[in-house]
Amino acid sequence: MALPGERLPSPALSMAQEAEKYDPIGSILIQVHKDLYQLKNKLTQFPPEGEGKTPDIQNLETAIERTEMGLRIHIEKYLSVVNQRVLTTPVTDENLYSPEASKWLLPAVIDQKSFIFPLESGGKLWRPQKQHSSIPHTFPRVKRKIGLNVKIMQDPENVHHRAAVNANYGISLPCINQRKACVQVQKVIKGSTISNLTVLPASHRTDPYFTPVPVLQMDASKGILSMMERGLIPPTARITFQNPPITPRAAPLHSFDEARKIPAAAPSSILQKLPTSTEVKMRHPKKQKQKGKGRRSRGHHDKKAMKMPTPSRATKVPWEFDFYIYNGIIDKTAPDFLAFKRHFNLAWGSIFSLLEHIEKFLKDYAIPEVKIKGNSLVALLPEFELKNRLTRYDLLSVIEDPVHIQMMLNVPGQRYKGQDGKLEAVIKIQATWKCYKARQFFLIYRKQKWASGVIAIAWLLHCHKTRLRKILKESRQRHLENFHIRAKHLAANWNRIRTSRRTIIHIPSLGYSQPVRKHIADMDTQQNMQLGRLCDIFDDNVSVIYICSHHMNDELLLYYHKILSLQAAVKSGNLEARSDLQDRFKIITPEAVNIFTKQHMCLSTHLMYSPKAIKRIKNLIQGKEAYIVGGMLHRDDLAVADMLNLPILGPEPNLAHLYSTKSGSKQVFNRANVPVPPGICDIYNEQQMIEQLSQLITDHLEIQRWIFKINDEFGGNGTAFCDISSHLKCYKWALKENSRYSQEDWNKKWAQEPALVKISEELAGILAQHAQPVNEKRFPTWGKFLQTFLTQGGVIEAFPPAESVTNLTVDMLIEPNGVIRILSTGDQFHADGPLISSGTTLPQTSVDPQVLHSMCLQIGNACKTRDVVGYFSVDLVTFIDPVTMEQQVWATDLDISYSDQLALTQLTLYLTNGHLDCRLSTFEVPRFVPKKEKMSRLDVLAMPSSATSRYAVMTTQLKHNNLSLVFHYVFLQMCKAHGIGYDIEV
Repeated sequence: MALPGERLPSPALSMAQEAEKYDPIGSILIQVHKDLYQLKNKLTQFPPEGEGKTPDIQNLETAIERTEMGLRIHIEKYLSVVNQRVLTTPVTDENLYSPEASKWLLPAVIDQKSFIFPLESGGKLWRPQKQHSSIPHTFPRVKRKIGLNVKIMQDPENVHHRAAVNANYGISLPCINQRKACVQVQKVIKGSTISNLTVLPASHRTDPYFTPVPVLQMDASKGILSMMERGLIPPTARITFQNPPITPRAAPLHSFDEARKIPAAAPSSILQKLPTSTEVKMRHPKKQKQKGKGRRSRGHHDKKAMKMPTPSRATKVPWEFDFYIYNGIIDKTAPDFLAFKRHFNLAWGSIFSLLEHIEKFLKDYAIPEVKIKGNSLVALLPEFELKNRLTRYDLLSVIEDPVHIQMMLNVPGQRYKGQDGKLEAVIKIQATWKCYKARQFFLIYRKQKWASGVIAIAWLLHCHKTRLRKILKESRQRHLENFHIRAKHLAANWNRIRTSRRTIIHIPSLGYSQPVRKHIADMDTQQNMQLGRLCDIFDDNVSVIYICSHHMNDELLLYYHKILSLQAAVKSGNLEARSDLQDRFKIITPEAVNIFTKQHMCLSTHLMYSPKAIKRIKNLIQGKEAYIVGGMLHRDDLAVADMLNLPILGPEPNLAHLYSTKSGSKQVFNRANVPVPPGICDIYNEQQMIEQLSQLITDHLEIQRWIFKINDEFGGNGTAFCDISSHLKCYKWALKENSRYSQEDWNKKWAQEPALVKISEELAGILAQHAQPVNEKRFPTWGKFLQTFLTQGGVIEAFPPAESVTNLTVDMLIEPNGVIRILSTGDQFHADGPLISSGTTLPQTSVDPQVLHSMCLQIGNACKTRDVVGYFSVDLVTFIDPVTMEQQVWATDLDISYSDQLALTQLTLYLTNGHLDCRLSTFEVPRFVPKKEKMSRLDVLAMPSSATSRYAVMTTQLKHNNLSLVFHYVFLQMCKAHGIGYDIEV
């Protein structure tokens, strides 16, 4: 409770008391203030006892008021430091030492009613943003020293203050005697001379959940700055002025092409025309952080300070600090430059260095006039101090019109118009010439280096290829040597091996040369047409491993299992007596067929690059007698045999390729002394072909059609024909000439020469117009056929001069011990043309079996003398000679490989349990005898013979374009529905 007549404490003191628990020093100062206030009230209540004592009481009251004022200032300063808020506006050094320190330094010209406070603070919860102070922490000792200095400046007449100044600084303050008028003591008026102001404690200023204190009219009359200092207005509040100090208006825009020059005195004139109205300048906190460090030490830490100058003092605007540079020289007496220098005097050292760079740059390029933007120049100082070197872009950024200056800098030769231009031009010319010479030298050096690199790489590749060729040659030579060693072992033990349990590995590979394989359509299908090899299991001692070029699904495997299981039923005549033979044959597909799909590799090459398949074969033949039966042998067959360490039932691959060619077969037939058609072989030149063909035509005028065969092709693909006699203009004349001479005289050159000359002249044109390839997909024109014919070589032979011509195929085997056997004979039938075989009929019936057998044995012996071993086939043609009316048989072709006809013959014999006698050309099949419950012995004797003669038609050319679209089991069901199947009872 306060005593009667006592004044209640101010709101600032009462709010500061609320923070007493947070600030013990503040509570002590507030308590001292209370005690002094009560002491003053008690002293003023004493009645005056005499006139002599009144001045003493007045002096005491004055001292108490001064002490109270000083304590209030210290309290406010302390609270401002604790709350980290600025309570006073910045003051100059003159006002700091003014004796009237108790007055607020606010301009009197500001209309207090012009401030409109934000309405949000009354109804919404104010959450001030957390702001980090940039003022360093002030030490307590420094605070006390500052407070003592302020006390001394406020009351320099105090005896203690004078003693402290004398002790610390050695200065004796002068004594100032003031004459005080003798004033009659009046009655002291009780009450406060200072209005109570609301102060928000520091704890509530940072509390986001504190409800703002309502702003009273008495607080608002003190001004917006006072309320911000006392915490009544948040520092982030938006302030709107009813009468803004700056009125926006439209600025005039000038044309880009309009010339504009500002005189040197323009800034001064503009400065004079500026309005003298009050300006409010808001300083950003970051700018305050960079400037005014001295102010921070005095406690002026303001995040947003408002500077309100008096009307008599005008503030410079940013564009007033621009200045001009003429001809690269700064006029240091120009008012705008002086104003710029005066404003940025503290950083003038760095600015001066930067200006030197700009002057040198403008002099170097002879720029007559530029306007420098002062603010941009100052903004460039940090980067310049770090790098100490600026780019052209940086220098252009401080110029008023950089585009125009950039255009001037881009003018050719502009650099040489400035200072030291001639010297720079000389340096540039010399540098350019040196660069040109160095460039020429470098180009020559680079070309030589590139050439040396190409030569080095080519040499390395050559060495690498040579080394690989040597390694391959040695490897193939080793494979060949091992092949001969194993072949000798096979020949020495053949009689034992062919009668004991053995495993035959069938590899139906088409090992032709790469150009031939490249043009074989559906090569994988062509290599998979000899599944009849599986029928070798007809011998109980034989197991078969068949290498397949396709992955067989379960349906096909089941189909072949059923087919092969019929052999027991065929022998017994009982359909239910089937045997499971799946353990005696295995079908293996190399995994490389799915990897090398576009390289046109043969099956043996795929197997060589399939380690899993090789490993499986090794496991299947481990500890067993085995040998390999190939197709058209390739050198990779030797590699596979070397991997498996097995012999091959066949000749060397080189021999097989040599005697399988059309020219090579002619050599064998000539050695066998068998009839061959008239012809020539080993043709590699067009002129040679024309000359020798003309001679053939002249010798055999009765031949109408001539056949052209390429050496390495097979299956009729490399065959062409031409009916030359029907197109020769001189043919009738040649026949007349032939009739004039006898056969002996006609064979002489002097008789044939006129006809030979005329035929040679017409032959090239006739072939170009009338020669026709058999396979037009492979050779669409005669020109392409002739090119391949002359590249690979070939033969020309006569077509039989008869209307009825029959072709035969005979399959033979030369066993390793030298025994020659005829395995199959058949007559060919032709569906696509007379030169393409579509299948055969078993056995042949067109030639006397004894004559055929004799010819085949002669050919077999000829092959045997040339170290040919294994399976091979011979093609023959028979016709009736129209002159002698006798049957003629010509040997036309030789293939040293396992043929499709032999595979089909094996399948036919397996499914019919028949016997083929090639000496008699008969095919006998056992007759099916039905089993009856009761049958007398006389009935059995009365039955005909148990064997019957049959004929078989075999082909691998049954094709249908849409057959690949049908599933296998669907196709088999369709055949069964139409009654197509195998009947063992027939």
